[in-house]
Amino acid sequence: MLAKAKKIRNRGYSIRSCWYTQNLERNIQGTTLKIMILRKYITRALLLIGSSYITTINATTIIGMDIDKVANDAELVFEGEVILRETRQDSGSGFINTYVTFEIYEVLKGTYSANTIELKFAGGAFNGKIIEVKGLSIPKEDEQGIYFIESTSRELINPILGWSQGHFLIEEVSGNRRVSTVDRQPITKIQAVSPIPSAIKKPQLLIEGKNDVATGVLVDPSAATIHQALTVEEFKNSILELLEN
Repeated sequence: MLAKAKKIRNRGYSIRSCWYTQNLERNIQGTTLKIMILRKYITRALLLIGSSYITTINATTIIGMDIDKVANDAELVFEGEVILRETRQDSGSGFINTYVTFEIYEVLKGTYSANTIELKFAGGAFNGKIIEVKGLSIPKEDEQGIYFIESTSRELINPILGWSQGHFLIEEVSGNRRVSTVDRQPITKIQAVSPIPSAIKKPQLLIEGKNDVATGVLVDPSAATIHQALTVEEFKNSILELLEN
């Protein structure tokens, strides 16, 4: 809820800053995943050019996951390519969302028979208005990847489970299709975490969700190692092994 608004004049622009905090709790297959949307310092820049404005939702924080849980909790896992991005504004609330259409190459988990799927992501640009959700990476047009989808039916800020933890990119390197994280760190190994006794497991940490990777996803930040990154088939086989165990 809006607690306070303060109007500031700065360089010819009218800037309205709002402070408020909203906590959301979601049950995911019996596990409570607390997503704390700290909408603090939402800066609404009401530019004097028509009715244009920019709204940024900051400090989005979610709980870190391991790759076993990402794979098992996802409703749908598929390899695909973004073939269309369309931004729309809700006629009732005025909120802007980006609708991303994927062509599905292969379903690794879940029941989905269509060749394409449209998923909704919060935020985007529409008629001079921009809403940005910090930590949210919306798949780009022509992007190829492997996507772990939390739900195909529920209204979510980001339908990709764990945000960056369930979002993987495919890049062709010297004739081989290889897998990296959403911020293009080459993935060198997928390692199961579930066999590790809970007493010695690292505690779950709060993350921003933009560039964080799930525990068990081993990466090498050196760009030179992209040639050693897992191929698409190696990555998919590793995920299928996690689902079988």
